[in-house]
Amino acid sequence: MRAYTGGLQRPLLFVFGLLVSGTLLAQNNFESYSEWGARGGYALASSYVVDRNAGEDFSGPYFGGRFVFFGEKHLGLMAEVNYSRLARSDEEYGSLAYSYFQVPFMTKVRVPIRQTAVVFNLGSYVQFVSESDTPVVNERSALFGIAGGLEFVVPIGTWDLALEGRYANNLHSNSTRVDNLWTTWMEFGLIFSWSAREKN
Repeated sequence: MRAYTGGLQRPLLFVFGLLVSGTLLAQNNFESYSEWGARGGYALASSYVVDRNAGEDFSGPYFGGRFVFFGEKHLGLMAEVNYSRLARSDEEYGSLAYSYFQVPFMTKVRVPIRQTAVVFNLGSYVQFVSESDTPVVNERSALFGIAGGLEFVVPIGTWDLALEGRYANNLHSNSTRVDNLWTTWMEFGLIFSWSAREKN
């Protein structure tokens, strides 16, 4: 039994050595790069209205820009600045709307699939309400929350086109007077981005 086990050790060490050297070589050949992009789409939100103990549906467009730095082969850090205006038609109040700027800071994990890629995004954001109709509860000037989502990326020449879905949730009440008035929303849209990295 000892002789048999010893016979397996050499091939296993050889395979392990190949894997380690291949990983180190790939990492050594990797050069960090930056990525710039523009995003836009449609958002569906649940936000609170004065004197109602439930979320009301709002929707509207969003657009923004992003900067990503990939310091590792499949791991990057991203910052964005986005603007959105959400509205609803309300039987009691008529048309209601609010708008905000949002600045997310997220970690990106890129998983290549041949020429395409799936990207996982996770992080936090700060949200600044720029305009709000009186019945919509957005009394705080700044709100914090968490966000996460997926991107499916397809290269188009020197550009990348991505289909994105994202979910976001405020971590504290929108109101300074009433607890547990939250806002959550989903975003669905497209991203156009450019980077200096070599296409696989």
